[in-house]
Amino acid sequence: MRELDATGLTCPMPVLRLQKALRELKSGARLRLLASDPMAAIDVPHFLNEHGHKLTASHQKSGAGDMQIFTFEIEKG
Repeated sequence: MRELDATGLTCPMPVLRLQKALRELKSGARLRLLASDPMAAIDVPHFLNEHGHKLTASHQKSGAGDMQIFTFEIEKG
């Protein structure tokens, strides 16, 4: 599974990087996105739904300091 690290980037960059990465993958391929912007919890699922991709898993954990890390596992539609 390919991993895309978008931690430290703010909206809309995590979704734009995700969009670019998904263009390079074949249908059914899987990708893991890491993001630290809290808006990613809203923006990523919305983007995936609008573009026919599947969110297979997501979770949140504490990172360095007060940073939260959001992890999204995605299957390209």
